[in-house]
Amino acid sequence: MYAKASLVCCASALVAQVIFSGGAALADEVFAPTRAITLPNNQKIQAFDISWVDPKLGVYLLADRTNKSIDVVAIATGNLSMELTDNFAGTAGGNNDLAGPNGVLTIGRQIWAGDGPDTTTGVSHLKVLDLQTGTEVASISTGGSARADELCYDSKDHVVLIANDADKPPFVSFVSTDNFEVLGKITMDGSNGAPNATDGIEQCQWVQRTGKFLLNLPEVNGPGDNSAPGAVLVISPQAMKIERTFILDHNKCAGPQGMAIGPRHEVLLGCNTPSGNGKFSTVVIDDNATHIAATLNNESGADEVWFNPGDNHYFLARSAAHGDQQLGIVDAVRLREDPSQTTNAAGAGSAHSVAADPTFNEAYVPIPSTATAGVCSSAGGTDSQGCIAVYSTSNDDRVARAQGHGN
Repeated sequence: MYAKASLVCCASALVAQVIFSGGAALADEVFAPTRAITLPNNQKIQAFDISWVDPKLGVYLLADRTNKSIDVVAIATGNLSMELTDNFAGTAGGNNDLAGPNGVLTIGRQIWAGDGPDTTTGVSHLKVLDLQTGTEVASISTGGSARADELCYDSKDHVVLIANDADKPPFVSFVSTDNFEVLGKITMDGSNGAPNATDGIEQCQWVQRTGKFLLNLPEVNGPGDNSAPGAVLVISPQAMKIERTFILDHNKCAGPQGMAIGPRHEVLLGCNTPSGNGKFSTVVIDDNATHIAATLNNESGADEVWFNPGDNHYFLARSAAHGDQQLGIVDAVRLREDPSQTTNAAGAGSAHSVAADPTFNEAYVPIPSTATAGVCSSAGGTDSQGCIAVYSTSNDDRVARAQGHGN
């Protein structure tokens, strides 16, 4: 169990320490890799996409392109339990626009994953797998000629929104989780009230508090290099229409990619490109997408980002950080940065994926086999094989925050 039970047993003692500390200022929390999960038979972790944690099912998932699988880790034991294969596209010969699996999430006991186009038909699919057996439940054509990528789930209306980000023009599809039918599409070409997405489509989230989808566009009406402002779209799942386009201040957030629903009414965006203010900032917006609530310096370069309600932290997989690649860590209560952790050197393979478990308060970060920062070996793995590095902290003040702040 990797001494995980100590987090539970020590909670009351930590509360007592907070109560008798006289309300002293909370210290920065420092996370570090404590163990490394490796694949069997010397399989490498090299090319991958999105990570996902389902705390109810107790699993961590990784969209593993190198091995054409969804890697399933049992959180309670910390061991790889399954590698689910379904003729995924894999690395597609190095063509990222055709690769898969890509975005991944769970709905009940099903895994939903975007994949590259089928080699026979040339059409992309959203695949649904049974988590227990690994068998295919459905393969849903999105009609695209490039990969079906990132996705999110509206549990109220039973709708998945998935992006074909690399198609020309890019588009999103609304898919019923009840009958696996495509209900509608929005093409991001500047027509019919949709913006012109000139650098693809990135992460979406469904906001339970508003009942709307939010969707990141890295760039609108630009040359395709994120030098023009990006936007967040507010989309109605019922009407399947865009209700608002919130153009982001390019000086504060350039190239929005990752998106994480945080506490209160806040949403953190992973701004991938260096901001115009020269401070490498990323931002937190309100969940109605009307304004920027906070600007966080030295946190740009992120692809996937994740909010952990168990310890009230955002985690940012900053593979395009200024300098070495970093795991960014942000205290969501105070909206301030805790110390980032180096995950890899710049240009030595992309450590762009992260997800966190709220039960044991651990963050899972895949480290590619081409990495040179030694993260895997420092946590008991092998650098040349790559690993899923598990980060935790020993000076966790989440109980203090829970006592003083309600979400």
